[in-house]
Formats: sequence, structure tokens, C-alpha cells
Amino acid sequence: MNLLEELRRSYRPDRITTLFMGESAPRSGKFFYTQNTNLYRAMQSAFGWNDFLSEFKARGFYLDYLSLIPVNGMERKERTKQLQASVASLTHRLIEYKPRSIVILLRSIDPMIRQAAQQAALAVPMYTTTYPGRFLKNRERFHNEMTVIIPNLLASR
Repeated sequence: MNLLEELRRSYRPDRITTLFMGESAPRSGKFFYTQNTNLYRAMQSAFGWNDFLSEFKARGFYLDYLSLIPVNGMERKERTKQLQASVASLTHRLIEYKPRSIVILLRSIDPMIRQAAQQAALAVPMYTTTYPGRFLKNRERFHNEMTVIIPNLLASR
């Protein structure tokens, strides 16, 4: 297991209430749990917590990825193939995690996450957001979508 994966697992709560699902960690080595990604900044802004990662974990929130292999930079066919191949692994993790809800952080992976949840016999509320990448319009859309989703996540604890 690499250092970033160890770091991610150190933030895994004892009981996962909400599982946030991304596509994959970036190839660049930046990582949500090292607090240096657009996703981290957008999530911190949406929730508004000062000690974001500690609060994230304390509330039973956890971020995982469909693919444990970085897919950004891959050609479309190769990327899709890798993501589809990751559904089985995610299915096993969902069985282990047993989250009460799932937030899918990228519209294009929605069908694959739902497929894994179905295969895991997991019937929980699922929400899908726009990925808050480098474009301001997407970050604004993400923030607006999370403003609607967050109260549902906090109420379901």
C-alpha cells in the first residue's frame, strides 16, 4: 500500500455514514487528504468547517474512488475500460463499508457507482454532483448542488 492510500485509510471512520465517490486520485500526486486539490477546497467551502478533515471523519464521511489507479491522462477508451473494470472492486468495498448514503462527485461515473451499489445489494440514497474542477462555473454548480445535499447528509446521521 502506498503512502497516499495509508493516509486515506487513516481518515476512514469506524462507521461510514456517507461515502463520497470520486473517479480516481489524480496522477499528479495531489490528493484530497493532503488538502491540495480542487475537490478538497470545494468540499471544505461547501461544508464550511474549520478543521475540515477531522469533522469530515467525525461525522462518518469518507472519500473513496471508483478506480484505485489514476485515470486522468488516459485516452477515453482506456479510461472507460479501467473504470468499468473497477466496478467489481468497488462492489466488494461497498459491501464492507455499508454506507447509509453515497455522493457521486462526477456525473460520468454515476452509472458505474449505481451498478456497484446494485451488485452490493445496497439500497441507499444517492446524490450526484458536478465535479468542481478548474472551471469556475463547475465549482459554482458543485457548491449549489452540495448546498441542497448537505442537509440530507447531516439529517441522516
